[in-house]
Amino acid sequence: MFPFGLAVGFVAGAASAVLFAPQIAQQARPVAKAALKAALAAMHEAQVRGAEVAEAAEDLYAEAKAEVNEDIAAAAAPEASDVAAAPETNQPPSAAA
Repeated sequence: MFPFGLAVGFVAGAASAVLFAPQIAQQARPVAKAALKAALAAMHEAQVRGAEVAEAAEDLYAEAKAEVNEDIAAAAAPEASDVAAAPETNQPPSAAA
């Protein structure tokens, strides 16, 4: 008895799906379209936020790199002046001595 009832249920369900599918599809289309539009808007917003975060990270990196280069240049500048101010020890002996 159970398989017969199951078969009748399948047939009834299939028949109602065939009969009511156009109405269901027609009513579901605007809902699906609205959901798709919301998903696209959210994806666009996520891309915009991601680009803003990436730009902020690039700016931070550039600032840090510039500061490191300034620190390196400042550390190298006193060494260069110390070398220029040091007396030369490799001078040839003078003829007047």
